[in-house]
Amino acid sequence: MTSPESPARSNRWLRAVGYGFLAEFVTVLTVIVIVQSYAYFFTRGPSDPDYVAIGVRLGGIVGVVGGTLYTYLFARLMMGLLTSRFVAHGVVVALSAIAFSVGGSIIGHHGVPLAYVLASALKLAAGALAGYLAAKRSPPWVAG
Repeated sequence: MTSPESPARSNRWLRAVGYGFLAEFVTVLTVIVIVQSYAYFFTRGPSDPDYVAIGVRLGGIVGVVGGTLYTYLFARLMMGLLTSRFVAHGVVVALSAIAFSVGGSIIGHHGVPLAYVLASALKLAAGALAGYLAAKRSPPWVAG
């Protein structure tokens, strides 16, 4: 092998990006399910302006909270595949979730709402926390 880094190790970084995408994808699905459920089961078919208001308000709350939780959960899931660089991988999961979130917002909303700043900071903290906690539970390397 000519490279000091094995293909399996470089794939872990790609997996971290994939886990970030999954975190954001599941967040979007959760927002859709909760907004649709609320709009059609609890308010019995709101008017178009009411539906938009419900979507903005409820989607904003669920998006921030769900995005943070899913980023943490998917970063923690990623930690089981690692033996080192836990925090860095957690941050990569978070950064990719943020990139997909902001990119989707620009495409869908033609801008980035202010709540995305808070959501991005929380995602970054969640990914780093997942890595930090995994590093704490990981046994120290024994020099051979």
